[in-house]
Amino acid sequence: MVEAMDNVREKELFEQLKAGYGTLEGHWGAKWRLKTSPQILRENSLESPDEPALRKKRYGIWNSYTWKEYYENMKYFSLGLISLGFTAGDKMAIIGDNDPEWWFCQLGAQAVGGVGFGVFIDCIPSEIEYFCGSSDATFAAAKDQEQCDKFLEIKDKIPNVKKVVYWEPKGMWRYEDPWLMNFWDVIEMGREYERKHPKLFEEMVDKGSVDDTCCLAYTSGTTGLPKAAVITYRSLIAWNVTLWRYYPCDEGSDYYSFLCPAWAVDQILGFVGCLQQKMVVHFPESPETVVTDAREISSVTELAGARMWEERYRDLLTRIDDADFLKRFSYKVAMSIGRRYIEIKRTKAPSIWWKLLHALADALALHQLRDRLGYVRSRVCLVAGAMMSPELFTFFQAIGIPLYTYYGITEAGFIAMQLPEAAKPGSVGKVLPGRTVEISDEGEVLIGADDAMMFSGYYKNEGATKETVYDGWYHTGDAGYIDDEGYFFFMDRISEMMALNDGTKFSGTYIESELRCSRYIADAMVVGHERDFVSVLIQIDLKNVGNWAENNRIAYNTFVDLSQKEGVYELILGEIRKTNTRIPKHSRIASFVNLHKEFDADEAEMTRTRKLKRAPLEAKYQEIIDAVYTDKESIEVHTEVKYRDGRVGAVRANVRVMKVNA
Repeated sequence: MVEAMDNVREKELFEQLKAGYGTLEGHWGAKWRLKTSPQILRENSLESPDEPALRKKRYGIWNSYTWKEYYENMKYFSLGLISLGFTAGDKMAIIGDNDPEWWFCQLGAQAVGGVGFGVFIDCIPSEIEYFCGSSDATFAAAKDQEQCDKFLEIKDKIPNVKKVVYWEPKGMWRYEDPWLMNFWDVIEMGREYERKHPKLFEEMVDKGSVDDTCCLAYTSGTTGLPKAAVITYRSLIAWNVTLWRYYPCDEGSDYYSFLCPAWAVDQILGFVGCLQQKMVVHFPESPETVVTDAREISSVTELAGARMWEERYRDLLTRIDDADFLKRFSYKVAMSIGRRYIEIKRTKAPSIWWKLLHALADALALHQLRDRLGYVRSRVCLVAGAMMSPELFTFFQAIGIPLYTYYGITEAGFIAMQLPEAAKPGSVGKVLPGRTVEISDEGEVLIGADDAMMFSGYYKNEGATKETVYDGWYHTGDAGYIDDEGYFFFMDRISEMMALNDGTKFSGTYIESELRCSRYIADAMVVGHERDFVSVLIQIDLKNVGNWAENNRIAYNTFVDLSQKEGVYELILGEIRKTNTRIPKHSRIASFVNLHKEFDADEAEMTRTRKLKRAPLEAKYQEIIDAVYTDKESIEVHTEVKYRDGRVGAVRANVRVMKVNA
């Protein structure tokens, strides 16, 4: 068993988190108020009324909301909800891009004593129906016409939802259904309600307790339907304490919010963390401008999913390939110095010579790369959502981006985290203060359930709660180990660990993360459980492979056509051979196919956080998988495809099978 935290004052701090002290102060200087988010927002509005709290880019211009404006929008939206029938304990489903209105809606629901929770913006109507039904949602907030149309499609199936409030009016002027309401109309209703009930709002906020439910955070649902984890304010504050212990940020620091708040991580940082530390939250103009807007902000801290970092890596390599000779040469020299510098720092302090050489490389190219990506002021960047290859960590750290990984789960927050002074390649860092971790005889990661950071159980699912929390431990279902130096290594979900026919075990997730280091591979699914060798289904990166094909004068017209080209197979073969040099010999890839389509969350092939749903994928592509393990050189496939507008089509292709060592 590993129990982190040797410092006595830290132990006292976490005891206070359990006991319920009003304000905590760690020896690193951060102050934590054990209060609800609406209570903290009210304090901030009184202490710093005219200081910026939120910034949203609209039509190319950054528009600010002060702390006072932030509070007032929450207040009047909350009172508007009350006038519509929203009461303590009610739930509100929120679906939309990251916007200030998202924040106003959730905090407004919390101020009443209710709960707001996120739904991923690309969810289809049937999924929204599930989230509304399983949460007992009585209200919903949606960004725009597209999301309102989804609710209208399932209106008869979600009778408990009284109103759907939208905040983007474009395209909504022809809608006459009274079930739909404009966000700003609700605000005006709140102003009118206050005139009749002048002290009601403050009384409601005062009733809030740190042990009240702050949000419902749905699990990713890789092995079944997502479950709603009930999380209190106390737990979210405790998770922030563990994070800021190592990565403190100053009041007024910039935070870039582009991860969907349906993720627990943005609830931790974007809501509670930024409120506690009075950080300024920035919202991009749209999902398409996330990268360009990031450059204008250069936030101090950022948390992005592994797939996002992988996409940035591939895009950056493509840009470098398109640059002139001098820039490519400068990049190559600077990166070789940057990589070596990072490798030295992992074991000892670099010499003066290496510091000077690295400073020269930074001036030559690395600073420009950071500036292009929007990280010139970053102090800590974290990878969320999935495993990412150590190769990519080294790449970004060599550029000078302070990128680290962590191990955390929706039900328990941050468990282990890499530190700047103690980052070991392949590990997810060391166990954080306040957490107790044990590895069972079966290799399962167990987390001590008796602390201030655990969730309160799954909403309306006592059976699932009892299946995971018992004997004083939360059973994660994850496989991992802790080495002699105390470094924690996450391997995979236990249910997804694989073994060849000879008993050799391997992690498909690890191999997939290594494959995604290639700029030409957007995704991959490893197979081989109870087979003679490891194989992989490859989803090519259409943009980068398409550029490669054009540069090599290979004509194509569709994704299917491009994926099955002889030259593309040779290209991917070379990338797989490179990957095989970085993975254990016993689990090296022996054969592969280029899939004729992309993995799609709308077809239940992935979760909304872009994690593969392995069982459905194996069932869907069973015919292809079987062909890989025979002497067939190709197989004709017919696949049903669901489009976002609900239409169903079919893709037919002759998929080739290629041996890696043939």
